[in-house]
Amino acid sequence: MSTRSQQLAISRWFFLLVAVLIIYLFWQIVKPFALVLVSAGIIAVVISPIDDRLRKLVKYKNLSAILMVGAVFLIGLIPLFIASVLMIGQATEIIASVGSIEWLNGFDITTFAAFQFFPDIVKQEILAIDLSELGRGAAEWVLLNIGNIFASSARLVFGVFIFFISLYYFLVDRQKLRQEVLDLSPFKDRLDSDIVARIVSTIRNVVFGVLIVAIVQGFFAALGMTIFGVPGALLWGALVVIAAQVPMFGVSLVMVPAIIYLYYTGHSGAAVGLLIWSVVIVGLVDNVLSPLLIQGRTKMHALLILISILGGLKMFGTIGLVIGPTILASIMVVLDLYKAGILEGKQ
Repeated sequence: MSTRSQQLAISRWFFLLVAVLIIYLFWQIVKPFALVLVSAGIIAVVISPIDDRLRKLVKYKNLSAILMVGAVFLIGLIPLFIASVLMIGQATEIIASVGSIEWLNGFDITTFAAFQFFPDIVKQEILAIDLSELGRGAAEWVLLNIGNIFASSARLVFGVFIFFISLYYFLVDRQKLRQEVLDLSPFKDRLDSDIVARIVSTIRNVVFGVLIVAIVQGFFAALGMTIFGVPGALLWGALVVIAAQVPMFGVSLVMVPAIIYLYYTGHSGAAVGLLIWSVVIVGLVDNVLSPLLIQGRTKMHALLILISILGGLKMFGTIGLVIGPTILASIMVVLDLYKAGILEGKQ
């Protein structure tokens, strides 16, 4: 090996060593805000089509970005903050009182005719379920995931500030950021553009086609339970967002127990009212809203979406509701590229 080749090899290794060290130090600086930055990036991807239209109207990208950030704050953050505070209060009340609810302690499932048709082993498993502990556990789970947001008031305020600043710059400079990603990628520009477009499209599909529909269902479910007198309505409405992803059963996993609660506490009229509300209002949201939002885009399997949401909530807290499906969307794109033969150079 010539002297020049040796010097070139040493220079390359030295550059790689310095680059790795700098990247590591940079990650340590960014790490505390990584979740906030990712969340802001996802929201920017989701709302960028709206920002494009607004930008054409106001003619200035900075002004349209400011208006979009203000809209996210008013429409998203404030209602979420108020709802979260109320849910924490309701969850705390349920945890404190669930063990003393007489109808729950006296509930006898063996009185149902359908119970007699189950096999003996299934009957034993059902009878072993502690309804009081089940209700307490559900309330504690929601309290834990929502309460993580408010673990530190100072950290929360600073995180929200970073989120909205990041969202503003992601909207204003998204074209520059996209081009930087394309320039750094070793793939051909055409393939890079295709990858970015597919990831963005899939993320929007998940958010619009799944989460927004589930959130709207949760809202109407909580509204109905509030009208008909179910305690902790906001709490159970939040669980509807998760239950909506369960195949076959969906929102009935939450609404049916609520109807049974009203019936067994002597509010048969309210139980009938909530049943009608569930079928007519909550049940039709998916049938009416999904086609409008999805508009023919490919839907991912419901089981994968459910797992990604639950895993996202467990790992990232409440924001995992969006981050989990986003990671799933990215994995689906990577698998599609692998099946298309990207490793064999079929770019």
